[in-house]
Amino acid sequence: MEHTLEVIAERNLTLDSDGIERVVTVQIGRPYVEPDGAWFCPFNVLGLAPAGTRRAGGVDAIQALQLALVMIGAELSASSKSLKWDGEPSTGFPASIHDPVLGPE
Repeated sequence: MEHTLEVIAERNLTLDSDGIERVVTVQIGRPYVEPDGAWFCPFNVLGLAPAGTRRAGGVDAIQALQLALVMIGAELSASSKSLKWDGEPSTGFPASIHDPVLGPE
């Protein structure tokens, strides 16, 4: 079943590419449950390739949301680009599931 992204949170980052700044927008969608009981949280990262809505799955809405944050952080880290959030060299997203933002496993 195809779900549209109902954006519940958005963050704009600044990408410095050879002295030219552009915006990278992260959109997080409302978690939803599939008929089999699995939860998913859709997200977009606009301004970096590849484009398109992806989703993280979990046993409940909170886990799906947490894993979406981790997947976003991993994608932004893997881009190896100079990203800034609010003027600082950070994205504000966890770099891994063991990041202090999410707490210990």
